[in-house]
Amino acid sequence: MTRVDFYILQDQNPLSLQKFACRLADKAYQQGHRILIQTETAEESRILDNMLWTISENSFLPHTIDTGSANDDQPIIISHQAAEYKDFQTMINLSSITPVDTRAFDRIAEILNQQESRKQTGREHYKIYKARGYELYHHEIK
Repeated sequence: MTRVDFYILQDQNPLSLQKFACRLADKAYQQGHRILIQTETAEESRILDNMLWTISENSFLPHTIDTGSANDDQPIIISHQAAEYKDFQTMINLSSITPVDTRAFDRIAEILNQQESRKQTGREHYKIYKARGYELYHHEIK
């Protein structure tokens, strides 16, 4: 059964969403998971790409941006396209896109903040996940 975690940040800064996504990706990567990070735009994908290179002082997280011919061997794929992805354990969703096949993931992390558009996206995704019968969890991040 897919587990969905909603992480609610207390600010409105879009960069906070991406920084938190990097922290989650690092944790999931350390657990041996393959990770899809879904962004809204190509620009957001590029920003996240740069952040993942510098997330740790001692190393980087191996990743690539999906351009339609992404290297399937990479443990972390960043995508701003709606597509069906296979062989991932974790999805980190920073977009308004609802995953096409949510059963493909063991875990989905929805990262929200106090921007009204992000809160509305979270409400819509919550309804979809609830209707699909997934385990839903909320985490207030301070």
